[in-house]
Amino acid sequence: IGLIILAAALAAALVIGGIILLRFILLTRKQKKTIKLANESNALKAKFISNISAQLEPTLKKLDSSIPEVKALLDFSDHIETLSQLENRTEAVEVEEVQVQSFSEELIDQIRDKVKGGVNLVVNVPKMSASFNKEYVSHILLHLLKNAAEYTPDNGKITLEFKKRSAHSYQFLVADTGEGIPEEKREDIFKPFREIRDLTTGDGLGLPTCKQMALKMKGDLDIDPQYTKGTRFLLDLQA
Repeated sequence: IGLIILAAALAAALVIGGIILLRFILLTRKQKKTIKLANESNALKAKFISNISAQLEPTLKKLDSSIPEVKALLDFSDHIETLSQLENRTEAVEVEEVQVQSFSEELIDQIRDKVKGGVNLVVNVPKMSASFNKEYVSHILLHLLKNAAEYTPDNGKITLEFKKRSAHSYQFLVADTGEGIPEEKREDIFKPFREIRDLTTGDGLGLPTCKQMALKMKGDLDIDPQYTKGTRFLLDLQA
């Protein structure tokens, strides 16, 4: 009798386990299908937006770009197309050997006329070469440096650093002594279209585009939560 009861319990457990496993398999398949549809939808959306942007560009360029609103629309169209192309990109990003110190000093030179009075520009970069996509890294760092120049007050400090984390990973750091970004807003600054805003004050696509570029290089861009003297961005790169 005991053996019969044990066999029945085991049989019931197997049936229940089989049902749970079957439900898990069906749920996994459904989730995979949902993810696939979402990815296809995002790809189609990005392509659609890119096509609209490309069609609008010739018309917008016929307008007077000295008008702030027209200039804002031109920039917005360009930023939308860039972001869409990044989201659709599937091929690997090309890399090249770059002399990091001279590369960094050239970027700093591009913001010297944009900083406020008495702001100290510091380049803390070793004399070495590193392999990365120069176009993407230039775009990201220049955007971060321009933001730092805008928000760093008189007699403040902006620092561009480079660190070799391991044999195959590097890190650029851009720090300023501005007011900093509130903690509750840090998760949203890399998300595009998070708010409706006046385009003449910016479209909010700069940091999301930089984030996408970092990800396409198999790296990442984030805010350093440990930095409390202003804001410090970390650009992680894989060799």
